[in-house]
Amino acid sequence: MRRCQCVLCLLLSVLCLPDAAQAQTERFIVGACTHFSQGKGVLDRNIESLKRAGIASIRDEAGWGSVEREKGKLAMPERFDTYVRKAAAEGLRVLLILDYANGFYDDGDRPRSPEAIEGFCRYAEFVVKHFGGDVRLYEIWNEWDIGIGLPQRYNKGGSPEDYVKLLKAVYPRIKAADPSAAVIAGASTSDAVKKGWLEEVVRLGALDSCDAISIHSYNYYLDRFPERGPEACSAWMTGVREILRGHNDGKDVPFYVTEMGWPNHVARHGTDLQLSASYLARLYLLARTSSSFAGIWWYDFQDDGWNPQYNEDNFGLVRPDLTPKPAYHVMADISAVVAKGEYVDRLGTKDENLWVLRFKMGQEDWWALWSADDRDRQVVLQTDSPDRPAVIREAGHDAYSTQWGFREWTARGSEYAGNRLSLVVGHRPVLVGNELSGVSVAEIVPRFREIPEKQ
Repeated sequence: MRRCQCVLCLLLSVLCLPDAAQAQTERFIVGACTHFSQGKGVLDRNIESLKRAGIASIRDEAGWGSVEREKGKLAMPERFDTYVRKAAAEGLRVLLILDYANGFYDDGDRPRSPEAIEGFCRYAEFVVKHFGGDVRLYEIWNEWDIGIGLPQRYNKGGSPEDYVKLLKAVYPRIKAADPSAAVIAGASTSDAVKKGWLEEVVRLGALDSCDAISIHSYNYYLDRFPERGPEACSAWMTGVREILRGHNDGKDVPFYVTEMGWPNHVARHGTDLQLSASYLARLYLLARTSSSFAGIWWYDFQDDGWNPQYNEDNFGLVRPDLTPKPAYHVMADISAVVAKGEYVDRLGTKDENLWVLRFKMGQEDWWALWSADDRDRQVVLQTDSPDRPAVIREAGHDAYSTQWGFREWTARGSEYAGNRLSLVVGHRPVLVGNELSGVSVAEIVPRFREIPEKQ
């Protein structure tokens, strides 16, 4: 059977199959956190599901306490080796966190003494040499600023000075072990960024001892919209870029968000399943508007449990049994454009809440449209080439092709316009594709559906 090579089929293949754009250069890392090191999930099935969603990288860890279980003797646990080797063999980029304390040093506190810092450096060297080319990304610690992963007696904020001291010691040891390894520093909470912790780390010289900076950008716990939405998060991350530039002679510093998500618990600060899926799509698309922003790892891939009221049980793209949530299907639909597409610009419109981001995928144009205030808008597009069909997909739903042509029949006397196309756009991004060089936004009409107050 001859395979169809028409432009429309090729466009649909890009939207429907995350691997269709594999030949193009990866411009951005689409990742997810996995916790395989903690025994979570079924490795083979999880990796298969990750790849179906177009996720190209996992973030996990090889904790110091598990690697050095007898003082001075380093050995890689089989469970660590298995998940890293399997993920790498399946084409996933592995980001490993080098983290948490070891009870043999500094009484289980963060490594601060010369002996503990040397112990951490030996552990880091061992991990890097052990995995070789299977791991190219290493993150130094996880949320040093709040004391996560430490014994209760030390579960408090760590200083920027101590973090930078460790970073300056371990960076040259990692680079000597594998010059191609990329060392990522920071991994700080969003509050640490807002309170100046990260900037102090940078001021103390962190940029001389790392290859990139990472942050965690959670804002789901904020009470108000739009502060807890993706556009506010994106604007804040642009501010992080400016902070880094200010300490780097005005030049960009590559930076990553290694944790981010909107959990779906039903208690306070939870986000509806459909809305969190939309926020995921918008955040990943918005990330491409910054040249220095290099990747996001969604936190996390698989729910930790079934308690609907507990936030930690509800961060996943899939449920504990791997049943996909709406966000999973959305990720599968946008991952190719985010990872492989070339960001062009934001199209200006008369409505500041209508976002239109333009991308190129090879020779084809792709627009992503949505309402930043989550409210419905009718968007009428106009083209100079109505003979070319458009391919449309609301993220998380099937793609379809459509011919141009529209009449606002609900308005008396309106005429048919063969060069126009109407879409209602809300909180979920809609992707429009084909050759769109002659397309413009002709009209935007609010179609808000307000719920009347009870009398």
